[in-house]
Amino acid sequence: MTLTDLPTEARPRPAAPAVRPAAALALLVASHFLLNLDSAIVEVALPSVKRELGTTLAELSWIANAYILAFGGFLLLGGRLGDMLGRRSVFVAALVVFAAASLAGGLATSAPLLVAARAVQGLAAAVISPTALALLMVVFPDRTAEERARRNKALAVLGAVAATGGSAGYFAGGLLTDVFGWQSTFLVNVPLAGLAALAAPRLLPAGARPGRRGRFDVVSGVLVSGGMTLMVYVLVGAHGAGWLSARTLGLGAVAGALLVLFVLRQRTSADPLLPLRIFRHRALRGANVVAALINMAIGPVIFFLSLYTQQLLGYSALAAGLAIVPIILTVTVSSTMAGWLLRRLSQRAVMTTGLLLFAAGLLWMHGISGGAYWTELLGPECLVGLGGGLVFVTFTVSGTSDLDERDAGSASGVLTTAQKIGAAFGLAILTTLAGSTGGTADEALLEGYRTAILAAVVPVLLALVATAVWLPGAASPAARSTVAVRTSKASPVRTSKASPVAADSE
Repeated sequence: MTLTDLPTEARPRPAAPAVRPAAALALLVASHFLLNLDSAIVEVALPSVKRELGTTLAELSWIANAYILAFGGFLLLGGRLGDMLGRRSVFVAALVVFAAASLAGGLATSAPLLVAARAVQGLAAAVISPTALALLMVVFPDRTAEERARRNKALAVLGAVAATGGSAGYFAGGLLTDVFGWQSTFLVNVPLAGLAALAAPRLLPAGARPGRRGRFDVVSGVLVSGGMTLMVYVLVGAHGAGWLSARTLGLGAVAGALLVLFVLRQRTSADPLLPLRIFRHRALRGANVVAALINMAIGPVIFFLSLYTQQLLGYSALAAGLAIVPIILTVTVSSTMAGWLLRRLSQRAVMTTGLLLFAAGLLWMHGISGGAYWTELLGPECLVGLGGGLVFVTFTVSGTSDLDERDAGSASGVLTTAQKIGAAFGLAILTTLAGSTGGTADEALLEGYRTAILAAVVPVLLALVATAVWLPGAASPAARSTVAVRTSKASPVRTSKASPVAADSE
């Protein structure tokens, strides 16, 4: 009797390949890096786009903002899609869409086509980003102190990528535009996203989906996507239209109303798109507040640094990108340190340290005067990077720990949404402040950048308050476990065999 003689259901099935955590982490980190890179990489190429395609300033604005609008507006929906339909399959499909949109952008011959390509890229990114984080939580569970330590290491790597991706985008955008032309800032995504899509079925777990599929709430999807997209649109355009204009206030009110209706619907829905139960976690609430506040500072400050070095120091696009490299390097270093620190100290202690370093760097950077880069920017950038790495890793750990596996996508979507909304809000406010100064052209630019950088300290200080209120002040279970093991090794307690202590130790 052969295997082919057996009934189909009785035949042995080939074993699924074992998931290799290191390889899975590399794939998820690479996809996250690609998305954060793409947030900034095209911005550096916009002057070249204007020259070659003859686009207007309004069209250039839409090329930059279409990605942000779609990305920020559909994050909550994207995270929940993975929870409901299967995270690996949704992740792969979104990568394919991202690659196709990038190819369309690289081949575009008009501004409307570029805007459409950027919007589709943003939609795909809104699915990839929270789904990648949710998949990481599946590959690295936290049921025990040892598992939690491994997850924190993985999140430290992802946090470093999140903090450096945007900065690297300015450097990569300048390099690609100078050497290959603006089209390369789109086309570079095609092989990268394609390879990631091909590798995902081999490297990611197939069962990364809760047992119950659930029902998709179309009304909730329309409410949250419409409300978030409109909110980002209002923030992006507030500087030009005016904060008290009818457009800003009217559309802001509509966006707020849509989001309120969405929350009310989640309270009564049998299958909520955003399970409100996740907000019962105190640390999660604090992590999202800190994520929003710190992104109000770091994204806009890097944006202003790019402009400052080009407009006042006379750097090329490539040189301006290189000038931001110290932030990338120090974020990488401190993100690695964050995983080690979180195994020994409380989340509150690590977060507070990072925020203080970040604030000190901004206060130092506020003293820019158009002088040499090495004396005025290098030191402040290193402090900002060291603090930023600690902060990004810690709020990622706080915002994703101690959650039911079925809510991983939703929690990831909320955390990423907080970052995107914070960045859009911060850029809108700080751009307004930067443009409110007077004097000659160069004097006005310098004073505007100084004002914006100083104002960026305010959300960092508010993040310190949120950290003190919401983040746990006690060491994590992994940290307590490490201390206990070290104590037992350093001071062994001799007890009788009948002692309960001895029994517990064994």
